[in-house]
Amino acid sequence: MRRIMLTTVAVVVALAATACGSGSGSGDSGGTGASGGTLTLAPLVQAQPWDLADAGLGNNAQYYQPVYDSLLRLSPSAEVKPNLATKWSYNADRTVLTLTLRTGVKFTDGTALDAAAVKTNLLHTKEGTNEAAGQLKGISGVDVVNASTVAVKLSVPDPSLLANLGNVAGMIASPKAITSGALKSGPVGSGPYTLDKSATTAGSTYTFVRNPSYWNKSAFPFDKIVLKPMTDPTATLNALRSGQINGAVLTSAKNIAPAQSSGLRITKYTSGDVEGLYIWDRTGKQVKALGDVRVRQALNYAFDRSAIVKTAKGGMGQATTQIFNPAGSAFDSALDSKYTYDPAKAKKLLAQAGYPNGFSVTMPDFSAVFPDQQAAMTQQLADIGVKVKLDKVPTDQVLGKLLAGKYAMSYMVLASFRPWDTISTEVTKGSLWNPLHTADPEVESLAAKAQQATGAKQDALFKEINTYLVDQAWNAPWDSVQNAYATSKDITFTPQTYAAVPPIYNFRHAG
Repeated sequence: MRRIMLTTVAVVVALAATACGSGSGSGDSGGTGASGGTLTLAPLVQAQPWDLADAGLGNNAQYYQPVYDSLLRLSPSAEVKPNLATKWSYNADRTVLTLTLRTGVKFTDGTALDAAAVKTNLLHTKEGTNEAAGQLKGISGVDVVNASTVAVKLSVPDPSLLANLGNVAGMIASPKAITSGALKSGPVGSGPYTLDKSATTAGSTYTFVRNPSYWNKSAFPFDKIVLKPMTDPTATLNALRSGQINGAVLTSAKNIAPAQSSGLRITKYTSGDVEGLYIWDRTGKQVKALGDVRVRQALNYAFDRSAIVKTAKGGMGQATTQIFNPAGSAFDSALDSKYTYDPAKAKKLLAQAGYPNGFSVTMPDFSAVFPDQQAAMTQQLADIGVKVKLDKVPTDQVLGKLLAGKYAMSYMVLASFRPWDTISTEVTKGSLWNPLHTADPEVESLAAKAQQATGAKQDALFKEINTYLVDQAWNAPWDSVQNAYATSKDITFTPQTYAAVPPIYNFRHAG
């Protein structure tokens, strides 16, 4: 199943959902040097294929982190740090990235990690169709300089490449397993853990045990990692209370108080995800009305964002009209006053566009995971005459249908990382989360300029793109999501900037 960049993801079966929050944790983030024991977490999505060409981001990353090591590592504040690559540098025009690799590392099948292995991986992942692949599309080639040095060539500069090499896109599998097709039956990496197939049941429980030859054991204090995908908010709360799991996102704000009263530790942080109504059909191919900017603006005026955050979200979010992460340079707080709650104005705009009685639209049903958000959305749309028919699609089919362009608009949670990530995954013609491939000449021109720019000039272009998207009502976001992550009292973690859920290497035993 593909993952929504969403991150609470990007989520559907979990909505993200989806993808890498702004790290302002209110819970403890320290922990002790203790090691051993088992860490059991409940991701919001089912595991995807072990072949990294098919890998998504967000919640999906927790499945890959135990078994695959990445070229670089991101600190809790999203700074790029050494990992499998110990040094890196760009050429003058930022079209060649040279990486120096750590020596002595081996995959669990005995194959050595070297420049040839990195080349095989980057070119292989790049040819996939999911989110990790999308982050490598700018790579035009990879040269093996010597056994421990690789040169990654880009067709144009990629402002997010270094950071993305510290996430799923930069993870490295055994090249032998890639060429032989062994990844179809299980992961073969050089990560801190290996998959224990005897204690794993696909779809319900994934058990990882220590890789005895891992080069950085001290960074991972647990002897065993167990992942149990769960999407039902009540079942997740019950599993936390009973000790069946040690950590999970609470997708319903109503469960925060019961979790706290049960002695669970609650950490709140900005996930970076943006939720609301995403308008996929901006040219009116499926629903003619959506091709008119006045109709899309009417949809924005229909939503009482502050009320949705307060009631449907229990205060867990920041009302916004923007798809860009508040921690990034594209964000402009002034834009959040662009569309005030004004149903009368929404109706007037619809009438001006030729839809005085509104229009009808079919959207996928997300009530199983986000009932309060969906109820608020459908009611406030109904208040301006937009009639929503909910399509009860099996959760394992929703993402595929969305990405195939089967819906004109829908509720969605998408991950918003750095500005260029958001642009390249949601905004340009070829973006994964631009499923109907809307091509706006103004957007394409600004994006091309931003990709080549640096520093203050690039930031100004990011803001210009953001302003244009808000003015043209490309989407109707409600809020930048705040996550509540519950852990048992003996477990703590550090939230990570631009991450919907904490990486496994940020978990520790609590003091």
